[in-house]
Amino acid sequence: MAHVSFLGLAVAGLLTSTGLASVSAPGNGRPSLAPASWPTTQQPADTLPNPLKIVFFGSSVPFGQGATGKYGYPARYAALLAQRAAAGQGAAWTVANISVPGDNTTKVAARWQRDLTPQRGRYVVLALSLGNEGIHGGGQPIFEQFKTNLAQLVQRARAAGLVPVVANCYTRNDYTPEDYAFIKQMNLVLHGWDVPSINTLGAVDDGAGHWAPGYWDDALHPNNAGHAELAHALVPSLFDALRAGKAAPQRQPTAGVRLGAGGRAPASLVLRPETLLHPFTQVISFRTAGTGQLVTLQDSLASGSLAIEPGGVLAYTSPRGGRLASPQRVNDNRWHQLALTHYYAAGYTALYLDGVEVGRRLPERLLTRQLSLGGNRAPRQVQYRDWFFYRAGMNADELKALAGNSLLQSSLELYAPLDGRRAQQPDSLINLAQSTNGLLRLASPQFATPLQKSRKPSPKAPR
Repeated sequence: MAHVSFLGLAVAGLLTSTGLASVSAPGNGRPSLAPASWPTTQQPADTLPNPLKIVFFGSSVPFGQGATGKYGYPARYAALLAQRAAAGQGAAWTVANISVPGDNTTKVAARWQRDLTPQRGRYVVLALSLGNEGIHGGGQPIFEQFKTNLAQLVQRARAAGLVPVVANCYTRNDYTPEDYAFIKQMNLVLHGWDVPSINTLGAVDDGAGHWAPGYWDDALHPNNAGHAELAHALVPSLFDALRAGKAAPQRQPTAGVRLGAGGRAPASLVLRPETLLHPFTQVISFRTAGTGQLVTLQDSLASGSLAIEPGGVLAYTSPRGGRLASPQRVNDNRWHQLALTHYYAAGYTALYLDGVEVGRRLPERLLTRQLSLGGNRAPRQVQYRDWFFYRAGMNADELKALAGNSLLQSSLELYAPLDGRRAQQPDSLINLAQSTNGLLRLASPQFATPLQKSRKPSPKAPR
């Protein structure tokens, strides 16, 4: 993408005409939902949005730059949606792409009426990044400009009756450590907005803000493999969930559930990710005084585990044979959070305990098909709560925020509070993430209170 900085450029007239600011007012990182300045008059019947149309509206990466035939990640996602529709797994979505190389928040706003409005799509994916905004050399003023302008684009979409989705900021090979820090900081902001979002950085990051080796076409754009990784970061059923009116998840208090061994039929909770999985992050909190297997990971070739070993240390045993272990005991009957994050493109897995990385990164590439909690190998009477599953890798800043009780929602496929007290609605297996995936329960669970079969929430009116 072109390197563009708006500092010092004569764009005041353009900024005024589009309603966008060149700097950001202080705030809490969430876009205000107050009425925007754009017209909200009733639309004629022939201009109402197509309820099954998604429009990608961004710059050169969503345009498909670097991919053969411009078959980029939006086109790959459209093909996935068509496959799901043919299999009866989702609606028959139409996907349009009006992205233009070199665009940024100001240029997208300037062509909104000309390019987006005639599409009449119900959903718009705002697919921009700090690179074209001018973060490389622009620093904090450009960071604030991007945050303010993107929030106003979200407002503008909602004022027009559209449902916005935001693609987070991603990599470039010319980013400095300072640029990378801004990218990660912005993504933490976007994780917390009341807007569905996509963790594109977690698909292609090499750990330093650059494209993973072998996944880029030039310094600014991914190649075919890079675009494929970006597509994996989109939750397959996101738009089906939005169509059903599923709200953005909010962190819920939970007493947890007991799934440990000891009963005649120890319970297992099973998650089967939607479609092929490459990058991912698995997060669960647990409390136990025993030893045994906490999580089982079924790879395409073999099984791996996250377990408390004799001596009380937490260990990850990879389906591919590697191992990571914590230096301290975790079976102290206190709540701990474990996170396993996998960067398929960068080729490594990392283990975190209570927001701190454990050991070295393990070189590997996984194709995870299934994850499960509990079962007859679990510690006796182990308690679990707050199961998160993301379709992207996550960096240390993100995992520290999760350990600090934040809810990060970009590329979130599962958020199950696992509250055993809630035997009716919402039940304790409910998935609050904006997806239609759900948990499976094997055998009879050993809960502190009775548990009903998992149900999906009743859909609200479409937004």
